[in-house]
Amino acid sequence: MTDPLTRTLELDPLGPLLDREEPPAPVRDHHHEPEPTTLTIPVVGGGEAVVVDEPEPGYRSTAALTLSPRRAGLALSALALGAFATGANEASIVALSADIARGLGVPVSQVGLLATAFALTVVIAAIPLTVVTQRLSKRVALSGTFAVWTAGVVLAASAAALPQLAAGRIVSAAAHALFWAIVAPTAASLFAPHLRARSVTRIMVGAAAAGVVGTPLITVAGGSLGWQAPYWGFAALGVLLAVALALLLPGAAPPRAEHQAEPHARGDLPSMKAFVRVLAVTFIASVAMTTTWTYIVPFYTDVADVGSRTVPILFALGGTVAVGTTLAVTPYLATHAVPTVAFGLAVLSGAWTLLGTGIGWAAVVGQVAQAAGWAVLLAALLNWAMRHTPWRTEVGASTYTVAMNSGAAVGPLVGAVLVEQYGLRALPVVSLGLTLLAAGVTAGVDRTMLRRLRVPRRVRLALEARDAMRARRREWQRRTGEAVGGALGSAGQGAARAADKGARRAGSALRSHVRDWAEIS
Repeated sequence: MTDPLTRTLELDPLGPLLDREEPPAPVRDHHHEPEPTTLTIPVVGGGEAVVVDEPEPGYRSTAALTLSPRRAGLALSALALGAFATGANEASIVALSADIARGLGVPVSQVGLLATAFALTVVIAAIPLTVVTQRLSKRVALSGTFAVWTAGVVLAASAAALPQLAAGRIVSAAAHALFWAIVAPTAASLFAPHLRARSVTRIMVGAAAAGVVGTPLITVAGGSLGWQAPYWGFAALGVLLAVALALLLPGAAPPRAEHQAEPHARGDLPSMKAFVRVLAVTFIASVAMTTTWTYIVPFYTDVADVGSRTVPILFALGGTVAVGTTLAVTPYLATHAVPTVAFGLAVLSGAWTLLGTGIGWAAVVGQVAQAAGWAVLLAALLNWAMRHTPWRTEVGASTYTVAMNSGAAVGPLVGAVLVEQYGLRALPVVSLGLTLLAAGVTAGVDRTMLRRLRVPRRVRLALEARDAMRARRREWQRRTGEAVGGALGSAGQGAARAADKGARRAGSALRSHVRDWAEIS
């Protein structure tokens, strides 16, 4: 028996609605990533940079998934120690230049050319070695990398002449290039995807320690035990790392096709013209930096009359300032990339001016200014490059790294000529001129692009999501307007009004950014 108070809802009017095709969901554009997700840690005279976040955080093989948390943590610590070792070895030629020149009986300008050989090897070897080792497991690739790296530093440590030292530097530079090409995805693959940023950041802490601790220790050891002593220390560390990584890392290699099929983010304002401008600023600034910094130890001791025992303290001070400045400037990169680049160039210009005076106290202040300015510049340049890259971010980051290392290869050559022809005092003067040239290229960015860069990616994505929601609501109303009537139609209209009210409320919070976007679109 039917209860007379019970009413039955007839569903026949919903039939046409259910038969209709649902409006397609908006397609997510993988062209953008939510925020600039780059990380740069300056090392003495250079820097190591990675893209921290990608939609695909790194392939996790079955072997990686079965790693215990303790083993994964130990593997990550070994990778961070590898970052420390490679960063310290890269900077060692700067810290030991005067000691090597005395030990081998060669001019310091010739020792500076070893920095050119190292940087040029990194430029040439990075991509080919990465391609060749793609089919290898992470265990084989990285343990083999440190075996080669160890062979290079042993060659350097046992060198009795400059050619053998150069050969050792070239071999270790090739291993250095491969390590930094694969260390970020390797670290990411050890943990769950949402821990990618944390794991890669741990690697960069190792690189930061190379500037804060490694370079001062190298300087002290080279002065007291001879310039070969740090390289023998590197050799022992390399053997330890090769064995540790062989035992700790997973052994299965990723399937090639699956690994290549994963999506990657792109720049949110892709522009070849703007990207080339960033590369030009990067190259010029790198030449300016390495022209002077490759020969900074003899400059301190012979021109500024800074005692040799004070140099390690200056290196430690500079490394600490660089890391602190990198952390401090990070919040401003998302909306002020170009002004931050300009600020870094201005600080570097002040540093070269102070060093150019040749006065002891000015050299100390110049060291602090140089460390801060270089840290700001590295962080901002990589961020700026990732905003404009017309390709996938890992391709853009590789291109940026090539430009940076190309400048690092040219700078020591320029410095060697200056030292031979005009002496050490000419170095900061030329670096100042090149830095001002880089500032001029930066100042050429048009105002429209500056306004577009000021709109954060999260705001841009919010506006796109709002427009997509409104389009879906209009399409839904059009499709359901004739099929559903009565109370159901009223409920749908009420929901539409509520959604529209929410959209207006969200839009008001973004009004300032919307106004900027409207002016340039």
